Amino acid sequence: MLVIDGLGIGGAEMVVRDLARHLNRDWFDVCVCCTKGLGGPVGEELLRCGIDVFVLPGRKQGRADYLTPWKLRRTVAARGIDIAHSHGSAALFAVAPCRLTRPTLKTVHTFHFGNYPYDMRRTHLLEFLCSRAVDRLVAVGHQQQREIQAAYRLPDTRIVTVWNGIRVATPRVDPSFRAALGTGNRLLIGTIAKLIQQKGLDALLIVAKRCRDAGYPFQFAIVGDGPLRSELEQRRLELGLGDTVVITGWIPDAASRVLPAFDVFFQSSRWEAMSIAILEAMALGKPIVATRVGDNPRVLEQGTSGTLVDSGDIEAMVAALARFMDPDMRESYGRAAFERFSGHFTVERMVQSYERIYLELAGRTEPMHRSQ
Repeated sequence: MLVIDGLGIGGAEMVVRDLARHLNRDWFDVCVCCTKGLGGPVGEELLRCGIDVFVLPGRKQGRADYLTPWKLRRTVAARGIDIAHSHGSAALFAVAPCRLTRPTLKTVHTFHFGNYPYDMRRTHLLEFLCSRAVDRLVAVGHQQQREIQAAYRLPDTRIVTVWNGIRVATPRVDPSFRAALGTGNRLLIGTIAKLIQQKGLDALLIVAKRCRDAGYPFQFAIVGDGPLRSELEQRRLELGLGDTVVITGWIPDAASRVLPAFDVFFQSSRWEAMSIAILEAMALGKPIVATRVGDNPRVLEQGTSGTLVDSGDIEAMVAALARFMDPDMRESYGRAAFERFSGHFTVERMVQSYERIYLELAGRTEPMHRSQ
């Protein structure tokens, strides 16, 4: 059972989606439990694919449900679950009590947050306590693993790193996307992100203004939605960016529909654990400018498959983007990014790493063959 609070938009949701779809069905029966609600696009996609997805009953919208661990325990027993794999803090807080009250249940938890320690003392304390009840702990990045170990005083033997991986989306390019933005002959510098403080999109707006003032032929596209959208729109107007920056809102299947239209992928994050969006850009062979946060320095090879700058360093961001006006440089970096993705960050590699963890917990040997 893969356990998560909901299946809206985000990296944890995409990892759950890909595990649910690609785990070897010769060895695993898979279901997905949402503790708070279905959530949105990822949940709807899994339902369309025929995956067993369900929501714990009886939760009232906007209210905490302190019976969630008990409800989950009943569901685990009714379904005969052998292994519960939680993703995110809310799911961990439900799974850990199940492990304590049902000793035969094996448990795995993957940390997805990328800025430890938590500012919220209650969350920090609960995660500290619950992580001690879980059989296997997984970080999605090496930097994140070190931060978690320091925050929760965990020895090396208690936690491993499994890098995120993604499936390569079949490009379904929307030929009208650039036309709708009015890009023309400019280079399209794009990002795909949830519009939250973490993503540093206020810095992206300042970078866009500096590039426009310098006369660089760039247009910027921010693809995504979130709580900061109105604030970012207001700031865009205050900076007089007009069509220099377009905030498109949420676009379904953005990685296959609009990412192919970007000339350069730009990520201005303040922190990350292990960015799914970076992997999507690499898989499509895009040149990348990203901040030196989380595992970005391990995922991207500086000066070969990506250009890394310090978070908040506006001048370095502008200079890095300006260098990609050279088409040969864009081609070289994009090709190197794709090659690095293919060798290290496919969904198959990620899934097989988790399968080894599950099989070890079950006391089984690794399967000789995988279903296609």
